[in-house]
Amino acid sequence: MFFAIEPALATLSDRNEVLINTYRALRQDPAGVIKLLSQYPHDERFYYRMRAQKPTAPRRIAARVLYLNRTCWNGLYRVNRKGVFNTPFGQFTNPTICDEDRLRLAARLLRRARLCTGDYETIVKSARGGDFVYFDPPYITGHQNNGFLKYNAPLFSWDDQQRLARLANALSHKGVFVLVSNANHNAVVNLYSGFQYYEVTRNSNIGSRSSTRGIVSEALLANYPLLGCRSEVI
Repeated sequence: MFFAIEPALATLSDRNEVLINTYRALRQDPAGVIKLLSQYPHDERFYYRMRAQKPTAPRRIAARVLYLNRTCWNGLYRVNRKGVFNTPFGQFTNPTICDEDRLRLAARLLRRARLCTGDYETIVKSARGGDFVYFDPPYITGHQNNGFLKYNAPLFSWDDQQRLARLANALSHKGVFVLVSNANHNAVVNLYSGFQYYEVTRNSNIGSRSSTRGIVSEALLANYPLLGCRSEVI
């Protein structure tokens, strides 16, 4: 969303420190990141060597993350319980590993942003009336009526969902514009009393074959009307 709307000022936050460090490195040294990426081949053996690396130099951290994202299976960022990235090699014909123009534009836009890691509740404490806050919590969409709480608990527990909804309501009462993308599950939607509810659909990117992935339904929850979109008040 940040790269799409290009705000003049923004705060970007995530619990994934590797992602935020990648943004920082790209912002500070786009030329260095681009130079490394342009040397990386689309090769399965090279992919697994890169996946096993643990670089410490910022530009190498960023180049590794971007390379793995462009060449791994479905661009899926997945880690094991030890926090080690473990997505397998993707079966792409000719992926774009280094889009120099796009990376330089991203670097310029990131100079407008404050980059943070940490808990979302701490990050938005400084939000004031008139600010816009977007939350995109992790969730699995494939278990609407089949173990939703069980499958999502390791990612974002029910307590987490309730805490997020309380925070969204508190921000709304301060005059902050709030938008939440979430699972289209009745229990989740009902947490946002007074918010506008929008059902959206998208193609799923998860699945071994594109023919079996299907359409996923998700929810947008906003304390303001989205222009041109039909909604209902919860």
